[in-house]
Amino acid sequence: MRILLQSIYPYIFLLLYFTIPFDNYVRALPNILLITLAIAFPFVVQKNDFKKLKKLPTLIFIGFVIFVLVQALALGRLRIDSPVLEKINLAIGLVVLYIPIQGFKKIKKAIIFSSVAAIVFSVTSIIVSVYKGADFQFMDSGNIIEAMLVDRLYLGLLCVFSIVASYSLLKKTYHPNNGYYVVAIILNVLFILLIVSRIAIIALIVLFILGFFYKRSKGTQLVFVVATLFLGLVLVFILNNDFRKKIFYTPTNTESKGLVANTLEMEPRTIIWNCALTVSEVNNELWKGLGFASTNEELINCYQDSIEDEEKRAWLVSKKYNTHNQFLDIRLATGIVGTLLFVGFILLVFLRNKREFFPTALLLTIVLFLLVENLFHRQIGAYYVGFVLILLLIKQDKPQNETIEAA
Repeated sequence: MRILLQSIYPYIFLLLYFTIPFDNYVRALPNILLITLAIAFPFVVQKNDFKKLKKLPTLIFIGFVIFVLVQALALGRLRIDSPVLEKINLAIGLVVLYIPIQGFKKIKKAIIFSSVAAIVFSVTSIIVSVYKGADFQFMDSGNIIEAMLVDRLYLGLLCVFSIVASYSLLKKTYHPNNGYYVVAIILNVLFILLIVSRIAIIALIVLFILGFFYKRSKGTQLVFVVATLFLGLVLVFILNNDFRKKIFYTPTNTESKGLVANTLEMEPRTIIWNCALTVSEVNNELWKGLGFASTNEELINCYQDSIEDEEKRAWLVSKKYNTHNQFLDIRLATGIVGTLLFVGFILLVFLRNKREFFPTALLLTIVLFLLVENLFHRQIGAYYVGFVLILLLIKQDKPQNETIEAA
């Protein structure tokens, strides 16, 4: 029985990550797979598996998790904050569940296959919608979003992870699988441009620039592909006025105000972050924090009191938007100690991995998305944070020859 569980356990984990984007269609399946992993874990894990965890960064993140749980319990907000606390626990729980599995190659491939499947499904949905008579224009974000699996921010995050994973699996010398990974990279980049995921586009540009600080020892093929796509993006941005409008949410009647003014006016996060800063000043709970639920309530009150435009105010209140910045959210909800633990964890992981491209790229990607989204407020976000934690907190079984080091 133990041998059977050990043989199928890794594939259950990989199936879990493959199905995450399809949660709306197979809602129960990820939870069933997660429960199955938790039940099987005691039968497949060995004492030595726990030695794979990198001690200090793991202890700091666990310290962060314990702190927010104890704080919520002590201040009587455990029940109302449980939706967020459960997702924070899920992220670190995935790391523990992964330690019986050897290596990272399979989970990287699961992310790649998941992104390709999500792209095929989304593009097929768009084609079917157009065939049925839906009004569709290239890069028309509204119609595209209606046809997709999940929020485009999370699709963009998945695509960036897939690009980074594909790049890490490329061999330095010729290998027949290299072509598949290059195709996967191109497919994900094109899909990011199609859905106009702004933060994903920014992440790609940042990662492209980051690559110049590392030795690109996997051949000129990938460099040429990435450079070509990057230059193509720049040219499209410069030459295509419609694309610029979509990137900056610039409607026709505001074009004359200028790029910066339009972006600040039309971007909801500008309003949300202003309210978050206002809440921070008014409710200066430096040590206790407000709690995650109370933070959202205070934001809604701020929307009602500070937004003059009735339509915009009604929209933000009805959406009940959170801070859309995980760092701000943790600062307001848990106070200074929780913030220092979380930021300290990120800084420590960066300092320990700064000479390697793959972990640095992963960390930089997740930080960019944490700056514009509360990933711990969505189960899909917790799964993808868990993916990053798995690759950053678990030691490699053996050194990878393909590692790209800092120049």
